[in-house]
Amino acid sequence: MDREDIKRKIEKLLALSKSTNESEAMSAAQTARKLMLKYHISMTEEGGADEGSLSAGSQVSIKELRFKRTPMNQHHLMLAFILAKNFRCKTFHLYGAVPRIKFIGFEEDAGAALVLLQYLVRFMEQGAKRYGGQKNQEHSWRDGFCIGVDHAFEAQNQENPGYALMLATPAEVMDAYGKLKLKKGSGIKRRAQASLDGSAFAHGADVGKQAVDGRSIPAGKQYTSH
Repeated sequence: MDREDIKRKIEKLLALSKSTNESEAMSAAQTARKLMLKYHISMTEEGGADEGSLSAGSQVSIKELRFKRTPMNQHHLMLAFILAKNFRCKTFHLYGAVPRIKFIGFEEDAGAALVLLQYLVRFMEQGAKRYGGQKNQEHSWRDGFCIGVDHAFEAQNQENPGYALMLATPAEVMDAYGKLKLKKGSGIKRRAQASLDGSAFAHGADVGKQAVDGRSIPAGKQYTSH
């Protein structure tokens, strides 16, 4: 399969990832990621990564998720950080009348990361409702959910030799990110959380893993993406 065939297939998958069928959308975005990474790996093995990789000729773009009715919180930022490192992107956030999380990366990478963030945030918000305002348990569950998502991606990468190497953020993306001259604190970092409820944390971790594995996701739009 040549470079143009790969790009067309990924474009079709990313279009499918916007489907209103959420399980179908998650599966399409995950498949697009696997195809992108496998193609990068195959080009590296052939010694043509600099000239023939999917990234060659791609445009660096910015995709964003806007929080209009649900407050953006630290766990949303943690999810964005996890996705950015797994989709060769950088991420940052902005507050204001409409808070937003942004990904900067090649079109294919940033697009897939955005789709997954939209659904993972929705999944997390639905799951957190079970604690009915019990802040300690809810916070612990959210911690666990983020860790579960992170571990699920790590497991996928370990099952596919070469993924870790190909997840390095491209130099073009790093250059574009640097030119944004963001204020200190606008970048997103995963931070360690001291969970207060072990049972809630463990349950959250299980749900986070299931979310990445493509289980069904609760419906109900509360976010907009661009």
